[in-house]
Amino acid sequence: MTWETVPLDGLISPVSGRAEARHLPVYSVTKHSGFVLSSDYFKKQVFSQDLSTYRVVEKGQFAYATIHLDEGSIGIAPEACVISPMYTVFSVDKSRVDAGYLIRLMKSPGAVAQYSRLGRGTAERRKSISLEALGRLPIPLPPLPEQRRIAAILDEADAVRQKATDFRRHALEELAATFVIEAVSASSTRAPLSRLGVSLSAGLSVGDGGLDSHPDHRILKVSAVSRGAFDATETKSMPMDYKPPTAHLVRSGDLLMTRASGSLDLIARSAFVTQIHDYVYLPDKVWRVEVSPESPLSKRFIDGLTRHPAFRSYVENKASGASGVRNISQAKVLSYEAPVPPTASLTALDGQLVMVEEMRESLAARAKTLDELFASLQHRAYRGEL
Repeated sequence: MTWETVPLDGLISPVSGRAEARHLPVYSVTKHSGFVLSSDYFKKQVFSQDLSTYRVVEKGQFAYATIHLDEGSIGIAPEACVISPMYTVFSVDKSRVDAGYLIRLMKSPGAVAQYSRLGRGTAERRKSISLEALGRLPIPLPPLPEQRRIAAILDEADAVRQKATDFRRHALEELAATFVIEAVSASSTRAPLSRLGVSLSAGLSVGDGGLDSHPDHRILKVSAVSRGAFDATETKSMPMDYKPPTAHLVRSGDLLMTRASGSLDLIARSAFVTQIHDYVYLPDKVWRVEVSPESPLSKRFIDGLTRHPAFRSYVENKASGASGVRNISQAKVLSYEAPVPPTASLTALDGQLVMVEEMRESLAARAKTLDELFASLQHRAYRGEL
């Protein structure tokens, strides 16, 4: 089936209203969830008290992160709200394009792959994509009824994929946390992690290589670790002239922990490296966790401890930063008074956490298959093959 292809600028219009005296909820626009209440995403207020310069977004209008669109940070407002000036807002011509169809298209792998060439900037990840530049994006435009049909099919397929992801992420997290809580309850002593033989080391801050990237060497992204399960695909290119220290090389079996993230809930999160490509290096925002042979703890216990409610509460209280990036220092993490479980409890816990990790890896493999099938479905949808 052959459809008309039109530039996006013929389907959208810029929106530039300011909040001024309007009292509306404050939202952020995220890669995975689109519009999210700022207070939910960051757990506490990170936006300015003066919202007069914030952008108003009416229900049904689009907004994207001007310098992070190439990561898929775009969404549709669920209600009238305000967002930071860092976002670009536009409305759509509803007589020509269905919003559900367009958002699916703009978050599809094919569209995301084109965003980096539309932007301006010295580092690929930080490229600013203006609405004028985005307007050059070619859009396949079937009739409205067909657009709605495609959106409905993709919504249903994505819901199935999301259920599998949620189970892997939340059910297994809760299971691991239960095992850790049981081990912690058997502990009679506590001491700072630094006195228990735990240490942290990080890589360096390196910009994206852009067009002058190393063909083999890459830098790990925070998102490879922050969701509690390692994702080897979350890397970025490395500048050709950067010579990383061998000590920063990421290896299978490493326990990594995040230092900084856009969300408070995603800092001081850990994950074991299961499989990793050759020549992937640590960034400055991810630590390698080391546990000395003399320590009464284990890496498995530390990994489980990062999911414990008491540790999460400690991190929330000790974290700093308020401009969209939250972080915690090594000193604060290593000052945490960790419980020391009896040897028998620690041995049992390690076995239980290995079982959870094996379940997670099995489900991750299934999730990867679902992701590939969904990507194929999207590709077929926009080629008129559904």
